[in-house]
Amino acid sequence: MNLPSAILGKSAVDQITERSGATVLQIGADRLTRADLAAVGCFNFIAARLLTEAARELHVDNLRDLYEHVAPRALALPNVGAVSLAVLGAAFEAKGIGGAAPLESYVKKHLPSNGQQTILTFDTIKQHERAAQQASRRHRRGRT
Repeated sequence: MNLPSAILGKSAVDQITERSGATVLQIGADRLTRADLAAVGCFNFIAARLLTEAARELHVDNLRDLYEHVAPRALALPNVGAVSLAVLGAAFEAKGIGGAAPLESYVKKHLPSNGQQTILTFDTIKQHERAAQQASRRHRRGRT
């Protein structure tokens, strides 16, 4: 991008340059910039920030560790929605994790082994998690 400081001003050019190289998604040791995500067609930088905050709660080492050991159900957290999950798929793609369809292979990898082979949408997963939490709260309240 052409950023003439004579027109934009040095501070504006410095700010734009700094922002374009800054990390927008961090999962463990893996850091992705706007350029990394844009290279795979992802421009949802707010969702990337929300995913970064959620990933801190998961305590994973990196994207590969998340792909291998964290089920999509664990990502059914507040402020994490389908767009954030799409950003995660873009991050897998940017890092070369999961093949040609990384998000789909990630979800299939973590399907329950009880014979259920139906892939649920992320919104449905979040609804199931919410219902389970409510049932757990009701059960605890009922016992006191």
